[in-house]
Amino acid sequence: MVKRKPKEAGSKLKGCLVISLAIVFVVTSGIFFLTTGVRDAKRVEQSLIDRFGWANRYTPSPDGSISAQRIEAFIRVREVLQPDCADYQAVLTSITLLEQLETDEESSTSDAASAGLQGLKSAFSAGPRMVKFSTNRNQALLNEEMGIGEYLYIYLTSYGEQLAKESASTFSEMEEAYVSERARKEFVQILSNQQLALQASGLQSTYPDLDGELQSEISALKDGSHSAPWPHGPMGKARESLAPYQSQIDGLFCSGIVKIELLQKNRGLSFEG
Repeated sequence: MVKRKPKEAGSKLKGCLVISLAIVFVVTSGIFFLTTGVRDAKRVEQSLIDRFGWANRYTPSPDGSISAQRIEAFIRVREVLQPDCADYQAVLTSITLLEQLETDEESSTSDAASAGLQGLKSAFSAGPRMVKFSTNRNQALLNEEMGIGEYLYIYLTSYGEQLAKESASTFSEMEEAYVSERARKEFVQILSNQQLALQASGLQSTYPDLDGELQSEISALKDGSHSAPWPHGPMGKARESLAPYQSQIDGLFCSGIVKIELLQKNRGLSFEG
């Protein structure tokens, strides 16, 4: 009996050593893959920007219509991103379970240690997976001849009703679940571009309510009344254009990772939501 205590102590020490080595491995590999991935991500996104310009330069059709070809291109990008969506959702789920375990007083030490290590792995894999997601999205956009501005416009126009429900989703406590301030500002500018195009086109008499609808949505996004655009769905020609595809588009929505979906690099060197 006396000899078992050193053995137990040795086992605990060995367990701690294994966990420590695992943490070191996770951290160092995460840093390596993150820095390598960021270089590739910047290169691909710069190609996209050089080709189509920054997101806030995009101007939709004056009447808001979206061609079937552009919607189908958007759908193909969404389909490409589904595996990356699931991967990042798994990271968020693991982190959520860890947070729940921390508040569960009845959980065992072994459960806490296991969940803690898994949560740590997920936390450190979030950066590389975020960069991978961005790179894959931008490459898919290049393949479809679609700029970030057009993608952001169709995404936020298509998913307005879905985004309005994120506060009740599984990932409602996650910051990643919501449209970032930058994306809102860029969408406001895109709508302003459309409004100016409408006014210059002479189509205001053809679509007498559209100018007011655009201004109303711009104001709601600016004053915070709408945390995401079009919470009741888009209006007019935009709604008509999307209607035949809306069910398919809805099925490709990824809850919890909206901020990651619309991530862009700054005009400097880093990434911003």
